Parts: sequence; structure tokens; C-alpha cells
Amino acid sequence: KHNFKIILVVALSKNSVIGLNGELPWHISNDLKRFKNLTTGKSVLMGRKTFQSICKKIGSSLPNRDNLVLSKQNFSYVKNKNVYFFQNISEVFNWLTLNNKKSLVVAGGELIYREFLPIADVLEITHVHDEFDGDTFFPKWEKDDWNVSRESSQKDKKSGLKYNFSTYIRKVKF
Repeated sequence: KHNFKIILVVALSKNSVIGLNGELPWHISNDLKRFKNLTTGKSVLMGRKTFQSICKKIGSSLPNRDNLVLSKQNFSYVKNKNVYFFQNISEVFNWLTLNNKKSLVVAGGELIYREFLPIADVLEITHVHDEFDGDTFFPKWEKDDWNVSRESSQKDKKSGLKYNFSTYIRKVKF
């Protein structure tokens, strides 16, 4: 059992697409700002492909946060001051405990979301109101297991895409 809050942050389309060829299939600048606000100063867990796509896009790991990368591959050659590699979830949990972290933000991709969805406490979802082609998907989830605590509808000026920012809190099971 862990003693930190697990928060999944994801943007997904109507058909649950979260990625195509290692990138987001859309560009919504408010979503990227929201991601930054939700993750800055936190420990952010991602898989290798998500980590590599972030590095490719911004030229480095995510600044001002712990980048925790879960991968079976050996990355001991990567020497970044804010990047930590783990081979399994218990290593991640041990690191969080040793470093006295109160929360873990999970940032994808598909396999990482699949692992953490059953134990997540909060979902921070950007619902993009359109269908997209993709090769990476958010796992099926039961909306009935969650309470919506906040929701706001918006429209991206550049792309014209409509989207919602939604915060879901897991319902307590008795």
C-alpha cells in the first residue's frame, strides 16, 4: 500500500486516442499550459516512449519536476539531474517514499496509464471533443467510479477544437 496521491493527467479524444506516432494528434496550447500547471514541482511518471517524445519536442526532460521513467530498458547512460529510471512500480514507490513525496503525477503512455488507472485517486482529463486517428489509447474506465469535481468547456482559438478540462475524484468504496 502506498501513502501518496496518484494523479493521472491525460488528454484524450472522443475515441480515447492519446497519441499518434509518439505525439499528441492535436495542438491545444491551453492543454499544454494546464499540463505544466498540474505537474510543475511534482514527481511525474512516464514510460520510455513518452519521455523520448517530450525530449524530442522540447529538447530536454520536463524542467522543474522529477522525471520518473518506467522502462525495462537500461538507461544508465542518461545523466540528467532531474531524471530517474525505474524498472518496476515498486522501485518507483520506494523512491517516492524515500524522497518523502506526497503525490505522483502519471503522464502516460498507454501501458503506464493501464498500470496506474486501478490505483489512481484523481484523473485530470482534457476531453477533446473530436475523433482522431491514433496508435495509442487511454484504457477503458468506469465513469461511475468517479465524481466530477470540476469541469470547464473551452474552444481552442487556433484549431477550433472544443474541449473540456475535467477533474475526477475516485469514489470511496465501502
